[in-house]
Amino acid sequence: MPSHFRISLLFATLLTGVLLVWGAVQATPMLAASTGEESASVPKPTALPNRPASSSPDISAIDSPTPACVLLQAHTGVCYMTWSYMWVNADPNYVITMTLSIDNQPRARYTGFFQTSMYVPMEMTIFNVPCGSLGSGGDPDFGASHSFAIHARDSAGLASANYGTVYCPADERLSIFMPILSR
Repeated sequence: MPSHFRISLLFATLLTGVLLVWGAVQATPMLAASTGEESASVPKPTALPNRPASSSPDISAIDSPTPACVLLQAHTGVCYMTWSYMWVNADPNYVITMTLSIDNQPRARYTGFFQTSMYVPMEMTIFNVPCGSLGSGGDPDFGASHSFAIHARDSAGLASANYGTVYCPADERLSIFMPILSR
């Protein structure tokens, strides 16, 4: 018998032995648990409550870190409201839609397709809003305030929502041409 064949046979035998030993070690806790024996290596699961929590959310989670309102160019009166990301999880159901309204006006609709979660990156969450004049949103140090609502719905008909308000920096449109246009 050639030597390379013997080495291959020896290697296969050793590998089979290692796999059998590893399988036996992995099966020991399961066997102990099924026979009722106590084992230090098998943790006991936490007991479930008699009834589910009454305030549990319908959909697992909507994650939308606090949005920012940014003024990119002064004297335009236009600010940009943005989130670093938006994410919704409906596992084990599928996400059907996630919608965004700003100041009670629909601004975006993201539709799922047989996915248990949905991630929307920052590039898809940039919306222009009026900056407003100083104090117009109720805070004397900022401009306009804008309310937002994020709603999500899943394949089982369950829903969830996040709400909030964002304050923009004050900025008014530069009106140097307004006197000329009004003549």
